[in-house]
Amino acid sequence: MPQQLKTVGIAALVALTTLGAGYLWGARGRWAAEERLATVEHQAQLSEARRLVLAGQVSLTRMNFGEAAGLFESARTATEAAIPPAQRSGLTTAVSDLEAAGAALGEARALAARLDQGAFGRAGDALAQLDRVAALPPPRP
Repeated sequence: MPQQLKTVGIAALVALTTLGAGYLWGARGRWAAEERLATVEHQAQLSEARRLVLAGQVSLTRMNFGEAAGLFESARTATEAAIPPAQRSGLTTAVSDLEAAGAALGEARALAARLDQGAFGRAGDALAQLDRVAALPPPRP
């Protein structure tokens, strides 16, 4: 009887160890996948904002100020959506650049609404700030 109890105890210990090791192995893979997903989402947000800024600049060259103002507003919204993940990760440089880009896009929208070609330059400033953020390491989940 004691021998059987010892064998059952060893089998249970082996099963628990195997189960724990499998859980940690799976969790490690999940953590890596979540980190990669956060990186891709961050890059997608920045790419979307950049695309909208460039489209707004093209609209300005076609003298379509209304469309440009709308595109700059959409770009500002996309830029501001990228701020919370950067704040959670403690990326102060990225946060300040994103806030500055958002402010520049707000100014570009206002200038475009007043039919002012100066909106092109403010949009270019925002684009440069978005490019600086894209060069930084992405936020961690």
